[in-house]
Amino acid sequence: MSLLRHFPVPAVLVAVVALGLAGCGIGDNRGPNSGAGDDNSFYRAENFNTALQAVKGEVGPGGDILEIRVEAKRTSFTVRKGKTESATGYTARARDAGDLSDFDVDVVGQGSLANQSIPASDFIASALTRMEAQARNRDPNATLETIQFFTLDYDPTSQRPEWKMNVHGRLYLANLDGRNFRSPGEGAGTLTNPELNPAQTNALELGHCIAQAAGDVAKIQRCQKKFGQ
Repeated sequence: MSLLRHFPVPAVLVAVVALGLAGCGIGDNRGPNSGAGDDNSFYRAENFNTALQAVKGEVGPGGDILEIRVEAKRTSFTVRKGKTESATGYTARARDAGDLSDFDVDVVGQGSLANQSIPASDFIASALTRMEAQARNRDPNATLETIQFFTLDYDPTSQRPEWKMNVHGRLYLANLDGRNFRSPGEGAGTLTNPELNPAQTNALELGHCIAQAAGDVAKIQRCQKKFGQ
């Protein structure tokens, strides 16, 4: 079975990621883990759930989420507008997790948002708790205070939603429900896998490059230019 879909997902995905990150203010000098251990930190599942439920209320039954970025005091969601090819964003602040503010998201490139949309009903806040517990099992220093961020979007290589968790510079991956917790390359295709065809290897290169970009919009765009053809 092919690991790839027959449409140019990376073009749409990177465009949404880049613009979504820009809309969220990523790249400024604010420390994303400032106040990570506070009672109102979004790294605590009950606080993230408040924001998640508010977003589910905005998109309605059958609504879709495209990506999420969770920081200690701010969580941002990029969502699909109904079943259209348009998107918008919502941000929640720790001082009132259920009070959302919106931001604009422009969608450019080829492909359809339908190919990377994730039903909002599939999201569960306990995924964060599962990931935090697994990170601590691997590293006793992986406390709430050392988490940098969580992100979630549709991974074009595995063709499924994927969480990314950064703990003091170390990246971990997990499924939508927080299970299958792993480091990049564990239990997945690798660039030296002889069973991968050139297109699949290129897709893995793109995914690895984006992961290494760590949210830097310019680097993500360079990844797309190098591996997204």
